[in-house]
Amino acid sequence: VSLPPGHGIMSTLLEKVMHAPPSLAELKTVDEAVVIAVALSLSSSAFVLQLLKEKNELGSNSGQATLGILLFQDIATIPFLVLLPLIEGQGGADISDIASNGQLISQLAPTILKTFGGIGLVLLGGRTFLRRVFEVAAASKSDEVFISLSLLSVTGASLLTQKLGFSDTLGAFVSGVLLSETNFKAQVEADIQPFRGLLLGLFFVTTGASLDLALLIREWPTVLSLFAGLIALKATLITAVGPSVGLSRSDSVKTGFILSQGGEFAFVLLALASQLKVLPEELNKLLIIVVVLSMAVTPLLSEAGSFVAKFVESQADDVSKGTEGFNIEDPVLVCGFGDVGQAVANIFELLDTSYVAFDLTVPRVIAAQEAGFNVLYGDATRPKVLHAAGIETPKSIAVCYAARQRSVSAVASLRSAFPDVPIMARAIDLKHASELEAAGADEVILSEAEAGLSLGARLSLGLGWDPNLILPVTQAMRGDMEQRSHELAGLLAGEASESHESSTKGEGSSSMQGIYTFKDRAGYFERDSGDDDEAGGIFANISGVLKNAIGSSDEDGSDDNAEKELAVQSRDDQVTTGE
Repeated sequence: VSLPPGHGIMSTLLEKVMHAPPSLAELKTVDEAVVIAVALSLSSSAFVLQLLKEKNELGSNSGQATLGILLFQDIATIPFLVLLPLIEGQGGADISDIASNGQLISQLAPTILKTFGGIGLVLLGGRTFLRRVFEVAAASKSDEVFISLSLLSVTGASLLTQKLGFSDTLGAFVSGVLLSETNFKAQVEADIQPFRGLLLGLFFVTTGASLDLALLIREWPTVLSLFAGLIALKATLITAVGPSVGLSRSDSVKTGFILSQGGEFAFVLLALASQLKVLPEELNKLLIIVVVLSMAVTPLLSEAGSFVAKFVESQADDVSKGTEGFNIEDPVLVCGFGDVGQAVANIFELLDTSYVAFDLTVPRVIAAQEAGFNVLYGDATRPKVLHAAGIETPKSIAVCYAARQRSVSAVASLRSAFPDVPIMARAIDLKHASELEAAGADEVILSEAEAGLSLGARLSLGLGWDPNLILPVTQAMRGDMEQRSHELAGLLAGEASESHESSTKGEGSSSMQGIYTFKDRAGYFERDSGDDDEAGGIFANISGVLKNAIGSSDEDGSDDNAEKELAVQSRDDQVTTGE
């Protein structure tokens, strides 16, 4: 279907005011109009998302709205990539004929069924096949295997869609959809991040190399008009629609400005249209120039949008109408989903606390997800993996790894990535605790020691001791272990003073070897105090607490309490005298 010449507003403006040649100013068919409209309606996901991340606005109302629009645009491009080759392959029939020509529909029906049937089989078969293959790759614990397999899946899907008569871009999209549905999404995205930047850079290099500078210089008034018209029209439309979907006026302005440029998918559509001879070659090159220039000024558009948004907000009582879905709260990060990680996650589930756990054991991740836990496959110590999972800055971090060196490396890596985020870590012994503190952990929990304290307390209760006597002992031992780990951390960091060296020279060496002797340490502090009348140390404090607890438990003083008090005093004497 041909369009009537000279009746478009933009065509008239370009031809009469900017003196553009009719070959560039006038559109001759509906196909040309639709291709240009779809191509120029898209925005740049690569540029916009990077800007939002740098400005830490991805979680804001405008950031979430922008992300939603970009995702919708990318998805909406796929049907066009499928249908355009089919329609243009039918003797050059126009897009408008789909609605008016039943014969064309009947001709396209077998091809459409074959196409979507083939893509459906690729999706269903690939979903099962890729999941199994990546599970085997995950068992190897090799990043190289993951990277190679990811690239192989993309190239394989691209070749397959080419065999079906479609663009390789569609195959890459299908591969991404398949990978996103596996348990390895975050890890894969982090592993291919360097390739993503490299390939995206090559894409823009080739696009820039394809610019016709002679055409730009010759038709600069036309380019300038299209450039200004594109930005003004898209910014106005998005800003006007924003309040109707729950955005405030200021957020609508920011969203409209940052999405007003062209996008990288426009290059894909224009290249496809050029191959199918839908657009004249010179017009195609002109549109590519306009898209490239609009993408180049994306940072300026973002700053302009922020400036105008502040002005709009200052002129009115602009109350945000954003929905709760736009308010994303950074979760607690749980590293490792073994016994300790599972206990932490269960507590968060009961308290309805937002968390995300990561683990590198595939069967455990699958079982946890089936049980309803928020667990992902991936290395939580890599910030790129966390960012790929949507975690910009966690609220706090729990390092639950059982392996000694792995947990220390994890704390060091996470502390470097998130200097202000609280980190709690699980330690095996005192030396391990000191290493974790030296690596940057804010608080360390001695998991084995906690089990020992609990076991000792239970046994003491079974032997008839009063719980009021056992609790101070366990608390004092726990505090002493924390103090010892602090001292050892200072020694490991080279910050220990002469007093620390002397105080740990005797009994401290055993703890460095993994032997903890609370009795000797308590006796040392008592002897070191130099004053028998004062509490003088941790064990003396325990003795006082125990004696007070015995005295307050029964004002009249039963025989049982008297016997226990004597027992406690006897133990004090034994430690003091070194027996």
